[in-house]
Amino acid sequence: MRILDRAALRERRLLRWPVALLLTLALATQGCSYVKPLLNSGDDTDLDDAANANEGEPLPPPVANIAISYRRSGDALTRATVIKFFGAEVIATHQRDAAHTESVVRFDGGVPIWEFKADEGTFGSITGVGAAKYTLKSIEYAKVPAHFTQIIPEEGPPEPLDRGAYYVFQIERQSGSTSYQAVKVLADGSLQAYNAQPRAGSSYLLCCNVTSDFPEPVILPETTQDTGTENAPSEESPDQSGAPASGAP
Repeated sequence: MRILDRAALRERRLLRWPVALLLTLALATQGCSYVKPLLNSGDDTDLDDAANANEGEPLPPPVANIAISYRRSGDALTRATVIKFFGAEVIATHQRDAAHTESVVRFDGGVPIWEFKADEGTFGSITGVGAAKYTLKSIEYAKVPAHFTQIIPEEGPPEPLDRGAYYVFQIERQSGSTSYQAVKVLADGSLQAYNAQPRAGSSYLLCCNVTSDFPEPVILPETTQDTGTENAPSEESPDQSGAPASGAP
């Protein structure tokens, strides 16, 4: 193997390949949607080379950083819950003001996949001495902060965020204030999010200006490749090829 000197190493560009997408979800009662794309190194040639080198390897799961705001002095986080949905349907849209529309979206499913709360043994300190340790400014999905206890799942970390799935992040505070954020994970791992308010059943009012493709299914790169493989002619006899494997949504 050829060893490069330090000068050559400094001149050589390092390939920076994003391993996960960090999205800050500003959990407030009002606001507009946002989409954060995957980071780009700016060198398409290097990206193509890296993609070819990593072909066949599983994509890393998206990462969500949730920012938490407090409107009252001395308020604190008491519980956080993440609910997973498998589909969405826009059932109503109305004009909020001249520049913003609100949409009622009914989600399909509704499975809590992650939940944690403040430790019961020290819960009283949330409003007294030491309350600052519960006034978290942000949390990262699947990482339980100190002084909190995970409820769901009972053991181990929650499942990774799935491309093509929908999630509602629910943040509860000591003051009684609760905020929601509805999120769609796109095929490239970016997250599209809207402030939300619960309605009947699994419906939420989303604000603002929900994109037309929000309820549309996401076509994953792996799915496209698998489909092409399944449609290709097979030289094996039926009793040798076996039944095709099925994957989770």
